[in-house]
Amino acid sequence: MAQRKTLARVDDVDRRSRVEAARKSVHEQNHKVDGTQMQKLLKKDSLVPTAVCTSPHIIDRSVDNLPFQNAFSEKLAKFGFCLFVMLAVDLMHEFELGVWKAVFIHLLRVLDCHDECLKHKLDKR
Repeated sequence: MAQRKTLARVDDVDRRSRVEAARKSVHEQNHKVDGTQMQKLLKKDSLVPTAVCTSPHIIDRSVDNLPFQNAFSEKLAKFGFCLFVMLAVDLMHEFELGVWKAVFIHLLRVLDCHDECLKHKLDKR
């Protein structure tokens, strides 16, 4: 919980400018999306060079003269809302993949020992 607070992502000018620079690098300078240029700009915060604009007919779509890369950011940044606080925690990424895999295999073995049909019921879900 402490890391979630101290390492929380922020929808700020720095994030938007790095994403915009990455987009320009791809679209104007023909750099690869998975190349070293993208790694320098985006890897630190695991960002992606995607942009969404819900109002393409609006000429000035910026806060601090930077274009928006996210519809939520575009609509809510002016109210001080950070789009990252609305995202639910993905519990699958809270566990190490190896630990989750071992727990799941154990669950399958328990189901198999109790009744072989239970594995198939779980698989259907």
